[in-house]
Amino acid sequence: MANEATVRSSLSISVGNVQYKSLPNGFTADVSRGNGPSPGLVNVATKENGMTDIDLSELTPPLGFCRFSNQDANNAIHVGRYDPSSDHFLPFMKIKPGESFVIRLSSDITEEYTGTSTGTTSATSTLRAYAENASAPLLVEAFED
Repeated sequence: MANEATVRSSLSISVGNVQYKSLPNGFTADVSRGNGPSPGLVNVATKENGMTDIDLSELTPPLGFCRFSNQDANNAIHVGRYDPSSDHFLPFMKIKPGESFVIRLSSDITEEYTGTSTGTTSATSTLRAYAENASAPLLVEAFED
């Protein structure tokens, strides 16, 4: 089978003297295993309330496409990697109220590379999120690749 997924994106910005419009871009991609979407709707806590791990355990790596959709009307949500061994949270995206984004998750999302990146430590990192001012619902639709 081939071309089981279709992704489309474009960006248009008009502010002050900036007039930008990307060419619409789209592509199809192979998805060899169709398991997902998972985990679904996640109630995301604030930083002050401990943040929220996004459980992808229902999926078997390699992971593939994932859609993040902020279902809240008021609060932005930050998504990133959490490393429990160092207690570090590394946010990589901010999703404002009503926004949705599609990304392809790295197969190494929970891995940690040390030194010269020649090997990994045990996979203990997690995908984690926090809401800015109050808990907020985040729709997470991840698929196997």
